Amino acid sequence: MLFTRSALPHMLRRFTTLLGLATATAALAQDLRPSNELVSAIDRLVAKTGIDESSPGVAIFIRVPGKLHFQKGYGLASVKDETAITPSTLFELASCSKPFTATALLILVDRGMLTLDDDVRDHLPELPVYSSDNPILIRDLLQHTSGLPEYFDFDDEGVPMRHKTYAVNEDYLGMFAKLKKDYPLQFRTGSKFEYTNSNFLLLASIVQRVAKRPFSEFVRDEIFIPAGMQHTFICQGPKSVPQTEDDEKYNRAFGYEWREKKETWKPSWGTPPEWPQKVMVVGDGGVWSNLEDMAKWDAAVRARKFLKPATWKEALTPATTRKGKPFDYGLGWTLYTDDDGSVHAYGHDGTWAGFENSYYRDLAGNRSTIILSNRDTLDTDELYQALDALVDKFVGE
Repeated sequence: MLFTRSALPHMLRRFTTLLGLATATAALAQDLRPSNELVSAIDRLVAKTGIDESSPGVAIFIRVPGKLHFQKGYGLASVKDETAITPSTLFELASCSKPFTATALLILVDRGMLTLDDDVRDHLPELPVYSSDNPILIRDLLQHTSGLPEYFDFDDEGVPMRHKTYAVNEDYLGMFAKLKKDYPLQFRTGSKFEYTNSNFLLLASIVQRVAKRPFSEFVRDEIFIPAGMQHTFICQGPKSVPQTEDDEKYNRAFGYEWREKKETWKPSWGTPPEWPQKVMVVGDGGVWSNLEDMAKWDAAVRARKFLKPATWKEALTPATTRKGKPFDYGLGWTLYTDDDGSVHAYGHDGTWAGFENSYYRDLAGNRSTIILSNRDTLDTDELYQALDALVDKFVGE
């Protein structure tokens, strides 16, 4: 359901947007340009991965506040059209979308519209009852302790599509009950952590129902616009892909997979209409963004915007099983902990149809690194470690 907005709220949103842009711009202005030596070292490092001017590539962002601001694109966004990757190029974030979904859900929690301990079926009654004495809670979805089967395993041919050419979240909701016998719970809810995309499909559906507006619209209005992320969007349907006069500058990358036998790059994902998508599920993925906007997201997360301080603290604290065993995931965030359980970094990775992405925030070194790639052979973890070593060498602590 779309709400009609008066002129006053529109003006307030415009003011909020400008304020967000000003804040993000001021934060970026405080960072220093990298030395020529560091840029050359990163160029050589990227070249060693096999990326060149004729192949899919990568966009890299590194920030150390007050010391370094680096962002640069390498390789091609489209091999066919020979369009280059720049800091403005948009990538499918894949599972790097999950922190946005979690933040959207937690905004509703902070507004008292639901709680983390709500039974998921209170909001999605189509789901089957897996256990009458141990229901799946919203926090189980956020921290991957639900035990739900992976919706990717469902037979797409059996999904009833309300749109002729593509399936959306609502089409999958009834499949959990329909396929309960063939796809039961993978483990008792709350007993352990197991990463499952189904959890975030359901979270996006809950946000949409509670907020009473499309998930993509809610996230746009409550997160993207306030953060100043002007060109980021959620691909929730063919008409959700923006067409602007800046399309040439803000080009959209295709995801590519390497075909060993033919020794060629095959496009495997993109945005409609150039790439008709049959499954347009959101929540677990679906966000398209670029380095410029992700830098603003990083600034907003660093400043703990959108959520109450206590909510941010819980989101970035290791979650636990029902029996109190902690694990390295919070509420929509991957956490990296020391032996004593303290968190020294957080972020998220994302892999999908040729896209390999990573957002990593190192608390000890006060560094943020974003890697967006459209080639499936790139090891983002290996690249991050090498980039971090270069920052140590040329910038230091």
